[in-house]
Amino acid sequence: MTPVTHPFRFGVLTKGAPTRAAWHDLLARVEGGGFDALHVPLHTTPQFAPFVALADAAARTTLRLATLVHNNDLQHPALLARDATTLALLSDGRFELGVGAGWMERDYRQLGIPMDPGRLRVDRLAEAVEILRGCWAEGPYTFHGKHYTVTDLQGLDGPRVPLLVGAGGDRMLRLAARIADIVSFSRSISAGAAPRQIAEDASLESTERKAAVVRAHLGDRAADVELHILVVKAGVGDDARRQLDEHVVATGVSATTARQTPEHLLGRDAQELADLLRERRERTGINYHVFRDVHLDVVRPVVEQLAGR
Repeated sequence: MTPVTHPFRFGVLTKGAPTRAAWHDLLARVEGGGFDALHVPLHTTPQFAPFVALADAAARTTLRLATLVHNNDLQHPALLARDATTLALLSDGRFELGVGAGWMERDYRQLGIPMDPGRLRVDRLAEAVEILRGCWAEGPYTFHGKHYTVTDLQGLDGPRVPLLVGAGGDRMLRLAARIADIVSFSRSISAGAAPRQIAEDASLESTERKAAVVRAHLGDRAADVELHILVVKAGVGDDARRQLDEHVVATGVSATTARQTPEHLLGRDAQELADLLRERRERTGINYHVFRDVHLDVVRPVVEQLAGR
């Protein structure tokens, strides 16, 4: 099945800034660089609180806003639904709620929360999404599931909130295909934790397979669902070659595999980076790329060339 082609969109992932002035400067650079969206993660590392930071960004920019991604186990979905609707209201509908089943062991350990097996975490996420949708519907909402109970809860009226779901393993990919407006490709925990296993799971061939799983379960929603990825390495020229060499040494994969990996954008110059993104969109359908804030200036020429096309 040929991937559906959506126009390119680009975002920036940030954990915040050291000062108010630096934060405002970052927002101006993101918006001025042609990026479509600002993403904030949710981990126990030192970082801005996502909804507070995104609310400030909503007031100061016209950017779309997203969590990338909210660990479902860290907040009751009914309260998350209210936070999401509040931010959607305050941003005139510019908020995209990114959610996932949780994957970083440190988050659970530092908060004293048991990290259940992946099967249970995915089950909880599936119920949580039902609750999110229910709280966004009209009228009091009641839900009695295996993991959550909600009784006669009246949700907050507001704009529709697009749902971004992070997925790596087949079960999560199938769930995301069923419920998400945006499917974000991420690591499959079941692929293994060794550096080579992680690298091979992120490869272009593996990502093509993940995209095929999603497409097979999208049905008539294929034209409406975007495919998304976080790019963790970006660079041009000597810097790109250095990053490729380091990745090959650290993981044992070939230089070709490292260069083609969709979560890497490494090449001679901005034109080669743009060509790589076009080729990957043809092969995987991924149109929505998010870059770390440290790579903002490196990828800005690419964003200016491809955004909206």
